[in-house]
Amino acid sequence: MNRQEILNKIRNAGVIGAGGAGFPTYKKLDATVDHIIANGAECEPLLYKDREVMRQEQEALLRGLEIMRELTSATKITIALKNKNRDVAEALRPLAEQRQMEIFIYEDVYPAGDEYVLVYEITGKRIPPGGLPLQVGCVVDNVETIINIAHAVDEMQPVVSKYVTITGAVQSPLTVKVPVGTSIESCIELAGGSTVKDPVVLTGGVMMGQLEWDLTAPLSKTVGGLIVLPPDHFLVRHNSTSKESYTRIGHGQCDQCSLCTEMCPRYLLGYPIEPHKVMRSLLMTGEAKERNSLWAQYCCECNVCTYIACPEGLDPKNICVDAKQTLREQNLSRSSAELDVLFRDVHPVRKGREVPIPHVYQRLDIRQYDRQAHFKAQTVESDTVIIPLDSHIGKPASPVVQVGAQVSAGQIIANVAASDLGCPVHASISGTVKQIEARGIHIASV
Repeated sequence: MNRQEILNKIRNAGVIGAGGAGFPTYKKLDATVDHIIANGAECEPLLYKDREVMRQEQEALLRGLEIMRELTSATKITIALKNKNRDVAEALRPLAEQRQMEIFIYEDVYPAGDEYVLVYEITGKRIPPGGLPLQVGCVVDNVETIINIAHAVDEMQPVVSKYVTITGAVQSPLTVKVPVGTSIESCIELAGGSTVKDPVVLTGGVMMGQLEWDLTAPLSKTVGGLIVLPPDHFLVRHNSTSKESYTRIGHGQCDQCSLCTEMCPRYLLGYPIEPHKVMRSLLMTGEAKERNSLWAQYCCECNVCTYIACPEGLDPKNICVDAKQTLREQNLSRSSAELDVLFRDVHPVRKGREVPIPHVYQRLDIRQYDRQAHFKAQTVESDTVIIPLDSHIGKPASPVVQVGAQVSAGQIIANVAASDLGCPVHASISGTVKQIEARGIHIASV
């Protein structure tokens, strides 16, 4: 196969970022770079997904990295893991070294999985503000994405299943592989069911996850964790707070102590992000408000400012998110000249301000859920699934099947024009198309 044929296989298999925003992988790999970084530095507490991917599919991980090296002409490959998974790292090391790949072990701090952090720690280079790893000669992909590359190229296997950790207030936490589109409710049943009445779920992680009340919602390709919580848990209450409420409280209570800025991981790397100045904008209007809102532009939404730094229990992260939305709507951004001045050196005490994971457990009141969620090898059969059409960045896929159609697992059921950024979407089970709606394509096996 030539290079374009390999990229087409990756695209046609629907391979997207499995650990983040869902960027189409074929597009990311259509480049020449110096360095490939396999991101297995799972920094969200409670999650075991990346650990179990590396344990269960070592050869696919290494094969996927070889394919990436062939596509990008990279001269260096690094597999990044956390210190808590040192045993996995040591098992991988001899196999990786045989293939001229290196292992990097990062301390158990948050947010170690941020690609800006990983690229700096591994290469000493900083991605430009708002930029991509490609701009410093790197490609960063989640380890599950990389095994999907291997399966797509060597076996022509589309992405129809997903590794996910199911933990929190459940009987038996576990990590399991399920068909894409399986309901959250069905996943919770795999963990023995919820231990609380009227459970609520954080999808993705406790620090950056999204609250989901609807347990019929489907699992997308990008979700790596389901954290089940009681409805009165601090994290549920916080994530349920309305914009009007957290804005009003921030307006009246922020005393500009600047701890949110001093603890911000991106600020400590030298980026022009200062949450306390964004909080200050709540007291302003007009040009002054716009000027202070610009300090939110490079926020990575990690929530350190809100959950760890703020002594008043305010919500700088969401204030920054709202400010970024305003900047987009008004087409406001820093000029290149401003960035040249504001992009500072790395803070001299940065390492001393990294947030230890045990501290995160304490602050978020999740110690009681710190239980092993190792992989459980079992065949998971879903009678019904809802296949999302917009999991990837770019143009959502358009259905190419109709209600009543019989489909087979792995069949393309929605597609994106070759000229548009995006990937095909496949049926994860065989059955009948029952409904096509905003959430996705419903398929029932019976």
